[in-house]
Amino acid sequence: MQPLGPLCVLFCLARPLLGVAATESSSLSAPENVTIQSYNFNNVLKWSPVTAINGSVTYSVEWRFKTPIASEVKVWEKVNCTDITKPECNFNHERNHDCIILRVRAEQGELKSTWTETKPFRARQDTILGPPRAISLSSEGTTIHISFLPPFEHPENKIEYFEYLIEYWEESTSEILRNLSKNRRETFKNLKERTVYCFQVTASIPHVNLTCQKSKTKCKETTTDPTRILHVVLIFGFAIFILIGIFVCIMLIQKYRSVIKAIWKPPLTIPSHFEEDLQNLHTTVVEEFQNCAGEDHWDNVSEISEQRQTVTDNFTDQNQELAVEEHR
Repeated sequence: MQPLGPLCVLFCLARPLLGVAATESSSLSAPENVTIQSYNFNNVLKWSPVTAINGSVTYSVEWRFKTPIASEVKVWEKVNCTDITKPECNFNHERNHDCIILRVRAEQGELKSTWTETKPFRARQDTILGPPRAISLSSEGTTIHISFLPPFEHPENKIEYFEYLIEYWEESTSEILRNLSKNRRETFKNLKERTVYCFQVTASIPHVNLTCQKSKTKCKETTTDPTRILHVVLIFGFAIFILIGIFVCIMLIQKYRSVIKAIWKPPLTIPSHFEEDLQNLHTTVVEEFQNCAGEDHWDNVSEISEQRQTVTDNFTDQNQELAVEEHR
């Protein structure tokens, strides 16, 4: 029985070492690949699953605010992710301006892993802002209307909360035009007729440097300007009206020519100095006749008359001689 003494002593000395080895072999490893994914302020903490020893593993998540005071006591608060089995946790909170740190550990009964902390996270700067939703285009002549909804509905989602960068271009060209607006509906006027225009919208938060996603490209074709069509119709109608008016005037003139002539014939009025001369016409003619009679032109007239009478007599004698000869 004596040889058992040294064995007992060795067993007693080795027992603490065996306990330590058993404890180390039964501990849980800490979660790895811990990341934060934030999209439209929807924050999700994710990590790689931890291998269980016996049974299933659960996880607990805590968070605290990071302050610039290094000596401040770190106060960890539980998130609504306690005793969860899925390796992810939604930790949305309303204080998007604050910087927070999260930590997660694995648990299995009495066994608990060490905590794994994340890097400081501020949702207002680290989230990814999605594109505007429900983009709608409508055309009206050379005008295109665009309307859309914000990336998400949020208590802070007021009209002035977002800014929208609207990029548009002709489908056949690469020149991009930009328009910055706070409204959810914009109108683009004086575009080219019968031309396809494409649009992309990006939402952002003023004075905040965020990763913002663009919307899908949507295109719309303009039509003919109704104002120009109206002008053409009016000009054409006015021209037809003028032609009809001219035709009617010509027909009326031809039909009522005598009446129009009588109406438009100017009255014949004799100037007053001519009228006085006409009233004294008889006296004037007699005086002129007497004046002419006093002049010495009668000799010439008489001589011409005698010559004309001689020629006439000779012509008459010749005619009589011809008639006698014919009679013979």
